[in-house]
Amino acid sequence: MGKGRFVPGRLILGLALALSVIPTLVTIPAASAATPGPATGLTFRVYGYREGLVGGTTSNGHVIQPNDHFVALPCACALSSKDGNEYQVKIEYKGQTVTAPVWDVGPWNINDNYWDPPAQRKYPNLAQGVPEAAAAYNDNYNNGLDGSGRNVTSPGGIDIADGTFADLGMSDSDYVTVTFLWSKPAHPSLAELPALPAGYQDMPTVYYDQRPPLDQVGQKDASLYTYFPQTGHNVPTAFMDYWNQHGSWKNIGLPISEVYRQVSFDGTPTIIQYFERQVLELNLPNTGDKPLVTSSLIGYTAAAPSSARAKIPSFQSNGNAWYFPETNHKLANGFLKYWQDNGGLAAFGFPISEEYSGVTPDGRKYVAQNFERARFEWWPDKVGTPGEITQGLLGVELLRQEGWLN
Repeated sequence: MGKGRFVPGRLILGLALALSVIPTLVTIPAASAATPGPATGLTFRVYGYREGLVGGTTSNGHVIQPNDHFVALPCACALSSKDGNEYQVKIEYKGQTVTAPVWDVGPWNINDNYWDPPAQRKYPNLAQGVPEAAAAYNDNYNNGLDGSGRNVTSPGGIDIADGTFADLGMSDSDYVTVTFLWSKPAHPSLAELPALPAGYQDMPTVYYDQRPPLDQVGQKDASLYTYFPQTGHNVPTAFMDYWNQHGSWKNIGLPISEVYRQVSFDGTPTIIQYFERQVLELNLPNTGDKPLVTSSLIGYTAAAPSSARAKIPSFQSNGNAWYFPETNHKLANGFLKYWQDNGGLAAFGFPISEEYSGVTPDGRKYVAQNFERARFEWWPDKVGTPGEITQGLLGVELLRQEGWLN
């Protein structure tokens, strides 16, 4: 799948770690409190580096200065003229927003227009919004190599000049939200979309640049939905079955949106619902090639230091540590036991980082590890209590990062 504002199933995103307490209820603001204006271009979440290279020359002939403001994208097709602004991007990072022109080509590739539809790309078998380098790094696409045959060692999709990097408040490489200001897709009409499931014809349709249905509502038909008064949302039967079978509130959390049909930038409709920790998708028509309900790979939205994302050498798994060749990461000790005891691969997916540590803004120390569908958090100040290991509120964080929650 591709991605506009957010498309479940293919996430190339990054968010800051937030304090997670189980269970946690979420207060949803009124629509007018967190509704951004109309989208001005396609938006994707990609991994960004600081360009540096002061004194060097960009692909459009600009000599790089110590506090420059520009970006590099991995395709010469989106290169502005020297000191020009024909191609610009808007970058968002942890509440900071900067607009900058494209003056250089990189990282990794020189012909990867990943912001264009697959049919217009050099790599047409990759989803729109997925840089080739990210696919090579995360999924071993092209045997892990970039277009020049180099081994891709990180999933970069944009280089950010030093001044822009500083204005965003960035101190290290990280995922950023990038809007490509020269392109904006049209909304397909409702008549062009597939019919909604029987009994759910009142389900709202939300386009990629519109606010999801987050406001609390009343109880709906009990034969079709389960109502959660704690958050004021209804969960359809298919999602409720999955919720009960895969850890309920502990693994998935409470619903924080109504179920709705999301239409991505390329017109692809997906029936989804946000929960505190996961996002569920309804796969229709159900042809049997995948389950009726799946959980999005929301773990890719969780930030982690580059050192934790780095792949590790393989080793023989043992009782205390398992190695996963699928992602080249290990799972060990307390997190391994928690993973085993609470649903394992079906509930959480593979590990996509090593363990990493940090300190919350209020001074609490933690150790965390990211998985395809979750983030585990170990709290030393809770040792011996049920809250010693918790799971991150990734669904809440994603909505907040996208601007739909305060």
